[in-house]
Amino acid sequence: MDNTNQWADQLQEAETKIAEVYTILDGLQQDLKNAGRKKDAYAIGEAVERLARYGRLFQDIRQSWSEPLE
Repeated sequence: MDNTNQWADQLQEAETKIAEVYTILDGLQQDLKNAGRKKDAYAIGEAVERLARYGRLFQDIRQSWSEPLE
């Protein structure tokens, strides 16, 4: 039994939640920069970058599932 559609839906849900967190943290990072809290902004920036990578990774995985197996 192929669960690809179920897995793709789960990854899509994770991508959506990551995007929400990304948006919140990106805004916080900007607020921290504007407040002169550069070290804190930098630390949050690392999390923002990782979330972006995870989102792209999950998207790539989902796309690979829609491609025919070789």
